[in-house]
Formats: sequence, structure tokens, C-alpha cells
Amino acid sequence: MRRQINLKKAHAQQGFTLLIVLVVLMVIAFLVVAATQTYNTELRISSNDADRKMAMTVAEQTLRTGEERVADILATGTGNQAASEASGGAGVTAVFKPECTNGLCASPGAAALTFNRIQIEANTGTVTPWETNGSCGAISCLDSAGTVVTIAGSGKASLSSNPRYVIEHLNTNVATGESYYRVTARSWGRNANTVVTVQSYLAG
Repeated sequence: MRRQINLKKAHAQQGFTLLIVLVVLMVIAFLVVAATQTYNTELRISSNDADRKMAMTVAEQTLRTGEERVADILATGTGNQAASEASGGAGVTAVFKPECTNGLCASPGAAALTFNRIQIEANTGTVTPWETNGSCGAISCLDSAGTVVTIAGSGKASLSSNPRYVIEHLNTNVATGESYYRVTARSWGRNANTVVTVQSYLAG
């Protein structure tokens, strides 16, 4: 009597292990890409923040330089202005013009006035010196006619543009002899898109 022999068929490979490995690799790759993008984003934010802080520091230093010039104007009437700019006649040593020549600006709507060695030319415009499409055309008077300041220090040489300032004569109280000024300073960072503008008001 013969015994019947049953041959078992080998189970077909289903490839489950390979599929799991591929899924795990895809997840890992996704996590790596996400982590890299997060790192790059944080790096750009940190770099932009540092650039803006440097631009702010330079802008404040430039503003102080402008304020010192106002003090000089109040004390001597010159404000470091060249003699060739003193076109207002005898005794006039500082001239504020609508186009901000030598960084000295007649504010919008200013009436002509000569007082204590200072002359203000009439300005019929309505645009402030730091805005565009004013007395200086398509670019602002601050950018085109502002007094350029050289700032010493590590990293300052790599600024995309030199900082500058303008001084506006806002008003003079003839009765009291007190004049009011606005100093506007602008600085750029290493990135030309990093721009900081600061202002201060002085009277004397």
C-alpha cells in the first residue's frame, strides 16, 4: 500500500518588508527636508535681524551727527556749511532750501525768512525730504542731497550704502528767537533692502 505524499506549496513572497522599509525611508527623508528648511528659515531670520540691528545702530550714530550740526548752527550759524552756500547776503551763513542743498532743508510750506544769520527759502511743496516725488524729484531729498556720514567700526565698511541725514528748519519764533529743527537720518544694512530711518526734534 502506497502512502500518499502531500507536497506543500511555498508561500509567495508578498514584499511586505520591502514596502515597510520604503515607507520608513520616505518618512526619514521628509523629516530631513523639513528640518533643513526650518534651519534655513531661522538662519535667514537671524541674519536679517542682525543686519537690521546694525543698520539701526548706524542710523542712530548718523542722527547724533546731525544733531551736533544743529547745535553748531544754533551756536555759530554756520553748521559747517561752505561759504559758497551762504548766498543769502551779508551776515547769512546757513541757508535752508527746498532741495536740501548741503543737507539743509526748508520744510514744506515754509515762508521765506532771514533771522540770526540763518536764511530759509520759501518752499511751496507739500512733500517731506525723506519722501519721494518732492523737491528733489523721483528720489527723496534725503537720498539725493543728504549729508553723507562715514561710520567707523567693524562691519560698517560692508554696508550697502553710506548713511546720510538732512536737517529741516521747521519754524522760528521771532519774538523769542527760538528755532525748531527736525533731523532725519537713514541707514542701510549689508542688504540693500534693510533700511532704517530715524528722527529727532530740537529747539534752541
